[in-house]
Amino acid sequence: MIRYKKLGYVAFNVSDLDKSIAFYRDMVGLDHVKTNAQGEAFLSCNSDHHNILLVQGKPSLKRIAFQLESPEQLAVAEEWLTRHKVRWAHVPLEESHRLHIGRALRLVDPIGTTIELFVGMMSRPQPFLPHPINLSHLSHAVMRVADFLEPHKFYSEVMNFRTSDFRHEPTGEPYFAFMRCFPNPYHHSFALQESDRNAFFHIAFTVNGMDDLMFGKNRMAKNGVMVAPTPGRHMASGSVFQYFSDPDGFTVEYTVGME
Repeated sequence: MIRYKKLGYVAFNVSDLDKSIAFYRDMVGLDHVKTNAQGEAFLSCNSDHHNILLVQGKPSLKRIAFQLESPEQLAVAEEWLTRHKVRWAHVPLEESHRLHIGRALRLVDPIGTTIELFVGMMSRPQPFLPHPINLSHLSHAVMRVADFLEPHKFYSEVMNFRTSDFRHEPTGEPYFAFMRCFPNPYHHSFALQESDRNAFFHIAFTVNGMDDLMFGKNRMAKNGVMVAPTPGRHMASGSVFQYFSDPDGFTVEYTVGME
């Protein structure tokens, strides 16, 4: 079965590339590493070359990318996906080089989300210096799904994600799954929430402590960013969360204390 290192990066199409770069750099606290000749903007909050990728276009989720545990896992993924009759394609080497990643493949999950599995990522050319929020890493991505059971089965049985916890309706049916890309040890790097339609929900960045989370929230509120009125705590993972919106209305989260 497929083994992973971590959630690698998330790519978005955005309506105003310069505005989104400025938001994630100046408000969220990532570094703008570079924008290449193809108009792809790479932003990072640690030693990785990028944790998010932004491209000019109609606002939408472009893809979610997971880093495999080792180069050998690419062949494992190819065989496993083929065995389960999942269509996949190699990312052209030219594109992989442009993205500063190793060999990679892409597939589409049952709800239409493009998923990328890649081997290794180059380090950024300069060390990350927190400014002004002490960010640690890209934590997780969450999707809303109209049919909870089918995508949960796909990510469990095909993608080898493990469910750390469920949330249940009062009648007992699960409607939210906190999942980790095995054997990554964090409580969740991905999650599914039942909804009335298939849609991207949010991405989250881990901050170093509660002071960073609260400072970030207050700073955004003072600068006119739409923020949730108060932090909350996930009963499952123990993590504290604070949601806010980016310029295109995508939900972003600061999180701290995940088991």
